Amino acid sequence: LGKIMLQSNELENIRDVNVQGLSYEIGVEFDGYEVKKWKKKSITDPYEAIRFKICELLGSEGPKTLEDLGERLPFQNAQIEAILHELEVRNIISVGFYLQTEEAEFILRVDEHKITGGKGDIVSYRALQNLILDKSFKVHDNPYKAFSSHIMFQKPQEMLERVSDFRFADWKDLQIDTDVIRGRLLHNRVGFTTLENLPMLLGLRPEPFMNELEEELYEKFKGDELLTRIELFSEYPKQSEDKAFHRQLRNSLHNLERNLLLVSQFEEVPGRKRRITLYRTTESIKPLPFKESLLELIRRIGPIKPHTLRLYTTRAVEELVDTLKELESSGQISKVIALQPEPTEFYCLPLDKKLLNTHKREDRKIRVLTQSDPFCSRFIWEVRNILKSGWYLPVFKGTDAIGKILMFKINDYLEIKDMQIPYSYLEDFMDSFEIYLDNYRDQLVDIALLSNFNGEPIIDVDEIVREQFERIGFNVSGNRMIRGGVISPIPREKVERVLFHNHNLHQDSRLPNESSALESILEVRDDFALRGRCEMYRVDLKSMAASQRLHTGINLRNHNSYAPLNYFQKLLTIRDLNVEELDGVTDENIDSLYEALDFFNTNSNPKLFMDRNDMKRSEFRKLIRPLIRNGYIIQDYREGFKTVNKLTEIELWELKKKFLTELLAQFPAITLKQFSKLAGPTFKPEELKSVLLDLEDNESLIKGFLINDLNEVCWGRKDDLEKGDNLAPMRDFVLPPSDPLNPYFTDIC
Repeated sequence: LGKIMLQSNELENIRDVNVQGLSYEIGVEFDGYEVKKWKKKSITDPYEAIRFKICELLGSEGPKTLEDLGERLPFQNAQIEAILHELEVRNIISVGFYLQTEEAEFILRVDEHKITGGKGDIVSYRALQNLILDKSFKVHDNPYKAFSSHIMFQKPQEMLERVSDFRFADWKDLQIDTDVIRGRLLHNRVGFTTLENLPMLLGLRPEPFMNELEEELYEKFKGDELLTRIELFSEYPKQSEDKAFHRQLRNSLHNLERNLLLVSQFEEVPGRKRRITLYRTTESIKPLPFKESLLELIRRIGPIKPHTLRLYTTRAVEELVDTLKELESSGQISKVIALQPEPTEFYCLPLDKKLLNTHKREDRKIRVLTQSDPFCSRFIWEVRNILKSGWYLPVFKGTDAIGKILMFKINDYLEIKDMQIPYSYLEDFMDSFEIYLDNYRDQLVDIALLSNFNGEPIIDVDEIVREQFERIGFNVSGNRMIRGGVISPIPREKVERVLFHNHNLHQDSRLPNESSALESILEVRDDFALRGRCEMYRVDLKSMAASQRLHTGINLRNHNSYAPLNYFQKLLTIRDLNVEELDGVTDENIDSLYEALDFFNTNSNPKLFMDRNDMKRSEFRKLIRPLIRNGYIIQDYREGFKTVNKLTEIELWELKKKFLTELLAQFPAITLKQFSKLAGPTFKPEELKSVLLDLEDNESLIKGFLINDLNEVCWGRKDDLEKGDNLAPMRDFVLPPSDPLNPYFTDIC
């Protein structure tokens, strides 16, 4: 290693030396002076080697000058000086005059403290950091054990290194778990934790104060009842009627959350994309005494400075100091002193104090963290001192912040503006970064764009660096590298030209009359959607409903439309909702709803049903409204009503997949947002992405940036996209709001 470093005299930063893949052999079996067996060993990290050797020399032999260290170490003086400066910044060594006064000498900071009259048993600050690292990144079998070892988690990235086999997809399941809550757990920091941790968190807070409006909102909860925000504000004037009072309501709700009197949970509702936020009180949860809560807090995150403890509790400073003294005098916690650079007190458990005095091999694993990570946030000022302030993902090797990633999630892809990673750690970093990127697939983000590496364009980097990126799936495309897709944009006008041609809206593909246009479309809302698809329009849609046996019902986008009966049967099966789950269904009207379904299964005249039940038309409309909105009842072409029955001969997922595949076949290029709006709120984004990935694997679709000036990932058909050059330009026409293509252009227009 020393010979390699002597040849690298042009490099001042020792981390820029790449020794990945280099090895040497040592003899392990001998026959006299002849080696019989060799053992191959990899060359260690140069930075690790020089840092360890410098600390070992200064610890065993005392103060040394730069010249003395240069004679003893097989490294260039510039490289040694750079490492000494870094160790000095991190308070591991000091510089001064100890054995002579001609040239400055370097000494361990702990030794300097002792020879200058310092008192107390000093522990190494690096050993203290390593203990916090080991406690923080202890790997657990499941997320609930991780919650028991930490205060809270804010992002799924924080669990990636702490739970075995954890995926970002598991984070969504955790959020809707009944034992997991979200709240303002530490001052204003919002995070997730379990109900088991609430007694400790409540014990760290003083008795809360509530004004009249807050008490009024708080008393609406009965026991562990869960209420939505709409239910909480239902008895008050709406925002449009009294904006000032509504602002007070919102502030009162936020104050209850800030004081941890209210926490929130999430619940998924069938047929709805977004989760519902439910509030519950912490009234039934008994807080732990402050002494026990503080002891548990120190057990989880200690060693910790007394000043840092103020960030975790809102109790008075005097009460905090008195409790710490009481815990220390009873032997439940211990005080240790580390140099930072002055002697600084840390509190920890007696067991942790013993671990600080034992020698243990450092954890030097490379991790990509967030600034909100429980470990990174503890040393955020040191991290920002090394990596500068700003928004980025810090990269750690053990306790050392070695680099950063400027990566942003834009729409449905990752934009990596720059990476600043030392070359010597490149291979190990790529292994960690690949796992990090693969997890984003669970959040429906599987394309990443890379522009720069270490401040220079990615196309100008060395071949070795480029090969490392290609190893984890990146490919060069233009002046950037892309992972998971292609960059092949064409003008938007050509894509829309093909789209209109496929939907018979292009002047060269219009159908001869309205009858053939009606057969070419699955559903239609009014006459305007048909007029643009045919050359001649003679009969209106209402007149054709009887001849074509069309029914009127609610489609998956909650619009009233004309379609055949079998189409509405398909939609009802896709919705997969039971009558009991429909909005507006209560115990009082459910029997009448089942009676209506049985009646209109064989009859179509609503007057007979109203006469039989002695109902007015308004009462009848109110009764069957939940059934009409969810597709259980449609209106037939004779203006009667018809019960829709679910399809039973096909599996639900196969039906959904077939429906979505047929929908995609109509579009030459489509984004996930457009696909979601065209499919309707019944389908979850995961279901849509699954169909897209299947078609991508079958090479039916290509994925990437396919349209000029559109910073969104598109899925397209290569054959269709190539048709645009052969089609004549579109004539001007108006696309009505009722056209089935309208959701496709919602984000564009």
